[in-house]
Amino acid sequence: MNGSRPVRISFFVSSHGFGHASRACAVMQSLRRQQPDLSLRVYTRTPEWFFRDSVGRLDYRAWQTDIGLVQRSPLREDVPATLAELAAFMPFRPGVVDRLAAEIADQDLVVCDVSPLGLRAAAAAGVESVLIENFTWDWIYRAYMDAHPGLAPFIDYVEAVNRTAGLRIQAEPVCQPVPDAVIAGPIARGLHEGRVAVRERLEIDPETPLVLVSMGGVPAEYPFLGRLPDRDDCVLLLPGAATERRRDGALLMLPERSGFHHPDLVNACDALVCKAGYSTLAEAYQAGVPLAWFPRERFPESPVLDAFIVREMSGIRLRPSDWDDGTWIERLPELLSLGRRPPAVAPGGDQVANLLLQRLHR
Repeated sequence: MNGSRPVRISFFVSSHGFGHASRACAVMQSLRRQQPDLSLRVYTRTPEWFFRDSVGRLDYRAWQTDIGLVQRSPLREDVPATLAELAAFMPFRPGVVDRLAAEIADQDLVVCDVSPLGLRAAAAAGVESVLIENFTWDWIYRAYMDAHPGLAPFIDYVEAVNRTAGLRIQAEPVCQPVPDAVIAGPIARGLHEGRVAVRERLEIDPETPLVLVSMGGVPAEYPFLGRLPDRDDCVLLLPGAATERRRDGALLMLPERSGFHHPDLVNACDALVCKAGYSTLAEAYQAGVPLAWFPRERFPESPVLDAFIVREMSGIRLRPSDWDDGTWIERLPELLSLGRRPPAVAPGGDQVANLLLQRLHR
């Protein structure tokens, strides 16, 4: 590493939902706090604003770094469509790998949040790589093998690429422990504003119970909206459910880019209704708020997240059908009665950033 210039780190981040981007941002935030002159670059298709709102200045490059799973809805995946996209994407074309390898040749480290393309490019460029995950795509695809045997070559390919990582960091809750991997706590982005300040900007009285409803960055429909405005026991906050800020009785809807940092909204609420995805779980764990969660019943990560919530958090497990028919609304009094439960594990973002900086300064 050249000591006369700022350290350069490139992140390759899965665009499957916002969870992987959120986790990468948390690590970037911690790196930037410890080393303010750090040069950060990110390859992903997650929108540029998501990273800039969390991290500030960086070199954003729009790039598809993996396929993940094609989603029909926040709770339903489309494996046949995933297979078709995998066939067009893997194995990685030599021209793509060579172009990326040339771009990252001057980087000091490549960090990949479950995106195998970055690991392949780093190997071609001779740059050290780090894999951050709580699951990998080969492990996810293996759960669908019985019904979709065409996944087999992609499983083998991704698994082989993952083995090229110089360091593997697994973030709790871990789906498949791997020998020699380093374990970190749940990784969530840090706060920008305190609870009181956020509630003031939302125009929510400090004593009014506030319930955040979030589906983790995957576009959702809200068939139950007509049942929410007349409630008198809480205010329900739905980020991304409207094109502009709108208040209707007990219902407060925000646009996708509302000027509020999502972890701040989680911290300002008294309870969370959500899809059980990694970043939402990590933010709720960090804030200690209870959650009512919708599992993705066919998604293999779901039992692992469920078990972590039951063991380490306060919450109510819902059925996927409860979202469409609005049955979850009847559980709000029970959810709000649970109260906060402070986290028992140190922030994983700081742990990972420390590991990366140790790696750079060996």
